[in-house]
Amino acid sequence: MSTSRKPEKLVVDANPILSALLGGKAKRLFFDAGITEFAVSESALEEVNSYIPKMAKKLDVSPAFLHYALDLLPLTVYGPKAYRQSVKKAKIQIAHRDPRDVEILALALELERPLWTNDKDFEDTTVQTFTTAELLAMYFPRPL
Repeated sequence: MSTSRKPEKLVVDANPILSALLGGKAKRLFFDAGITEFAVSESALEEVNSYIPKMAKKLDVSPAFLHYALDLLPLTVYGPKAYRQSVKKAKIQIAHRDPRDVEILALALELERPLWTNDKDFEDTTVQTFTTAELLAMYFPRPL
């Protein structure tokens, strides 16, 4: 579900973070869109960290460089206590598709914020979602 109103705060899934670390267009949203908070669950950050060795090899850089780049992203990390009240609702909505997405959905439900993700598993949930392409079009429209 998506609307055209620009969100001021977002919950961010692992895939836009990975894209930013790879030098993708997502990094522009982190630094130039004026979004005031990018909330992320500890589990999503752990997922990102698990990909860093493979990404470092692919980019021919040291893993330390990517960890440094990750530290520069304006992320607010939330632990499980912050969204534990919403885990049951999140499990009902997404666990059958991908149990690894329960915590990030629970965070979005708890904070009542849209989720920035490129993962189609979230499409049939009660949380508003935005893809990177949708956010880029919203914040940086191309002149006619």
